[in-house]
Amino acid sequence: MLKKWIGSLSVLVLAGCSGAGDYEIDVNDKYQIVAINTMEHDFVRKYPDGAMDNVFKVVMEDAEGTTEETIGNIVALDWDEVYLIAKSEDTEEVGERRLKHHNPQYWIFDLEWEKSYGPMDLAAFTKFKKEKGIDLELLPYEKRVKREERSYD
Repeated sequence: MLKKWIGSLSVLVLAGCSGAGDYEIDVNDKYQIVAINTMEHDFVRKYPDGAMDNVFKVVMEDAEGTTEETIGNIVALDWDEVYLIAKSEDTEEVGERRLKHHNPQYWIFDLEWEKSYGPMDLAAFTKFKKEKGIDLELLPYEKRVKREERSYD
């Protein structure tokens, strides 16, 4: 519970630090794409009280116990009423620039059942999409969101 609260708090704090490139796009009445800056795009659940929780997470186990690492950096996605599909990549600091191009991870989120599948590699992602009959194709982030209404807080 504490980790979930900390994750929600970190997303809320980041979302609260508005910058010129910060915005939110509604996927449906519960979920949003949040652009925290020009490079960080997260898929979050938004709660009635305004709190947010990053949806894509990886559970990590080490000698100190289990932790959840939230995944942002969405570089490609698409969605309809039933599913959201996404590709995320790790970033690398190069001077003053952050480049996305490491460790591609693929995700499928069932919007009706509120269930996340992933991270997957490309082969598993393609197979899972076919098994579920998902007819969405990954589009580069900017291309997909350019037709969506953005809200700026």
